[in-house]
Amino acid sequence: MTKAKRLLITDRLSQAAFLLLQEQDFFQIEKTPAPEITVEQIKGVNVLLIRSRTPIDEKLLSDARQLQLIVTATSGFDHIDLKACEKWGITVMNTPSANVNTAAQLTWSLVLACAHHLVKAHAQVKAGFWNRDLLIGQELEGKVYGVVGLGRIGSRVAEIAEAFGMQVIAYDPYADDERFRSRQAERVSYEELLKRADVISFHVPLTKETSGMLSSSQLEYIQRGVILVNTSRGAVIVEQDLCQALEKGWVGSCGLDVFEKEPLSRSSSLLRLQNVLFTPHVGANSLEAFHKASEQAASKIISFFRDGTTSDTLPPKAAWYGL
Repeated sequence: MTKAKRLLITDRLSQAAFLLLQEQDFFQIEKTPAPEITVEQIKGVNVLLIRSRTPIDEKLLSDARQLQLIVTATSGFDHIDLKACEKWGITVMNTPSANVNTAAQLTWSLVLACAHHLVKAHAQVKAGFWNRDLLIGQELEGKVYGVVGLGRIGSRVAEIAEAFGMQVIAYDPYADDERFRSRQAERVSYEELLKRADVISFHVPLTKETSGMLSSSQLEYIQRGVILVNTSRGAVIVEQDLCQALEKGWVGSCGLDVFEKEPLSRSSSLLRLQNVLFTPHVGANSLEAFHKASEQAASKIISFFRDGTTSDTLPPKAAWYGL
């Protein structure tokens, strides 16, 4: 009889996904009390099921000689040292399609809130202040929406922009021409996108290539008064440079779900600005996305040990695919 594979679950998992794993006769399932794990906890483990709160690094893997598979129930993967996993022959998979609708919805929630000053309007009414002349919004029809990263989430955001009657332009050096055609998006350079777009949103993973891709050198020629939204990873934007651009009015308003360091420090200069809307990294935080990610992760683990099937392996063939 084949020895059961030790499966360590480090974070939340839906009941349906847990039962799916439990029904298999080749797993010995264990759970950790907290997302962060130690070298001792990982010894002898064959498969890890994690989320973004479980960092995986070289030190952790150095004594994990039995570890064959890591599945992260997330689309992002910057919490995993993929080079270390490759060094030790560990297969890594993610669940890039699980949170597409949720992340796209949040992106558009932030865009619309910025376009109509919703947070400021809400605060004024609650304070007993009523002056519509200070809350002039803007229509989006006929304006230009710039999508940075035309993967799954970026494509969904582009579809919604098109439904609003916006002209969609996109920058993604890894997407083929068919992807641009099917999303009715015009392929442009990054510089051209920044210069032309009335609304810009970022949908890229955090890699060496994307880290700090929006800094002072790019913000200098961004279209004045632009609405800027980031629901990907905080370090894609240099926050200090963004803060200065907001103060100067180069960026009209901004919606941020992610930050260079999380949680956002109470001393952050961004917090004193009136034209920034904040959410606490909830881009994948819906009940539906949670269930889809959980069940997709469980299915990937079962398929891997049943017949060796893999899908959405990391690193992706192209650096931005999967988001």
